[in-house]
Amino acid sequence: MVPSPSEAKPSFFSALVTDFHPRQLVTVVLLLVFATLLTRVLNLGFKRVHERHRGRGTLLPETATQLALSRRLLNFMVWFTCCAIGLAQFPDLRVLSTGLLASAGVSGLIVGFAARSTLGNAIAGLTISITQPIRIGDDVELKGDRGIVEDIHFTYTVLRLGDGRRLIIPNDTLASEVVKNATLGGVTRVARAEVLVPPAGAPETVRAALIALAHGYEHLDRAAGEPEVYFVRVDERGTLLRLVATCTDTTAAEGLVQRALGRAAAVVFRKAM
Repeated sequence: MVPSPSEAKPSFFSALVTDFHPRQLVTVVLLLVFATLLTRVLNLGFKRVHERHRGRGTLLPETATQLALSRRLLNFMVWFTCCAIGLAQFPDLRVLSTGLLASAGVSGLIVGFAARSTLGNAIAGLTISITQPIRIGDDVELKGDRGIVEDIHFTYTVLRLGDGRRLIIPNDTLASEVVKNATLGGVTRVARAEVLVPPAGAPETVRAALIALAHGYEHLDRAAGEPEVYFVRVDERGTLLRLVATCTDTTAAEGLVQRALGRAAAVVFRKAM
């Protein structure tokens, strides 16, 4: 018996429109609003934690790396879950949402095989955040390119070169290649000198003296970024200043640190007199 045209199987689009209810649209909209608000709250929370560590002078490179990767991971989980729940509101898309949540079956294998490079970079990014062979702010060298790690994302890492350019490196490459990390071994061209100015001292005067010293240093790497002096912490013990400057070599960086400490002590002592 041949089925009549009226008994033909409906198309996917017609079935979706037929089963559509306003409640489903409202649910999807609410999920999108919830995901947006939740990610904003998470980003604000991580930003305040970051600023609190910076204000106390406890923002270590490993802490900055963990905060950055954790924030991106939580944002991804929020959007992934909300999208899967939103797809589950439509009966004809429930199979797709189930596949997203379960991450199993032949479709998952096909997608995983097609996106193996992206997934590999994401897994490598998580591995880097946990084992931390490199951290944000480290002085590293990869295949002849040397610079400072500016940020670590899920799939790539941003390296700021000495001439100011940015080198984008897939995390999978960082996990499989030999990377020289000068900061971990205590050998780096970046001079970092911390000076505690007592409450009776003049932090602005010390800061100006340190900047002038760094600019006049004969072994300063002029091709790198300008030397900076940051206010790390201000409390009852005084004001903690941090000089950051890139030199031509490791010995020059150590020499600048010693000169900065001596200059700061001289300025503070002269002010006290």
